[in-house]
Amino acid sequence: MPDQLRLVTDVKSHGRASHRRTVWLDDEPWRDMAVEALRESGIAVGERVDPSDLDARFDDTLPRLARERALRMLNYRERSTHELRQRLLDDGFGPHVVDALVARLSETGLLDDARFAEGFARILVRSRGYGRDRAMRELRFRGISDELARDALNMASPLEDEADRALEVYLRALRAQTAAGLEGNGARGAAASSATWTASAPRPPRPRARVSARRRRPPAARALEEIYAGLGNHAALVEMLRTEVKL
Repeated sequence: MPDQLRLVTDVKSHGRASHRRTVWLDDEPWRDMAVEALRESGIAVGERVDPSDLDARFDDTLPRLARERALRMLNYRERSTHELRQRLLDDGFGPHVVDALVARLSETGLLDDARFAEGFARILVRSRGYGRDRAMRELRFRGISDELARDALNMASPLEDEADRALEVYLRALRAQTAAGLEGNGARGAAASSATWTASAPRPPRPRARVSARRRRPPAARALEEIYAGLGNHAALVEMLRTEVKL
């Protein structure tokens, strides 16, 4: 038995926000694990341990700890299957533990990609003002299939409502642009009235910064361009919007 003991030489973190730790035995990386498992095991640097005994102990506790971690994340907000699985893997739980847990949570309805897609699509479209193409990309990024994403977007933003919503986004950008212009004009007027100039010391001309053609366009124009791009190939909606806005 003493010949099997190895010295715990280090426990390394993978970042401030990470729950994953790497245990080093005899100055060699031995195993990644979740910080919850490490705390429960009581392992400390400088201790001599039996790796096979530790493996058995971790195999007994990791499923429970992974479930507790998953429930805390789901209690904070709804997550897609892909999101939850990736977070648990990043936290140091092994693939066999994570896959079994994800399957169980899906069977009980605690994980439901269709429900997640519907809720997240509403947030993207109604709260953040995303167009369908951009919202689709966000849903795909979270592992939602194209079929579920399209169904969710059709519920959150029917195609017949896209032109009205796009016009609303454009008008918000135009109002913000107008308000910024008025504020800028007032500041320039105050500065000009307080400035004094002499003929002997003329103000040198300021070099003009080179900006791209896209940046020279006002925010409202750029917003409208993005709206058109978001509407994609819905030619009828694009034409309807163009008749409402002359830019």
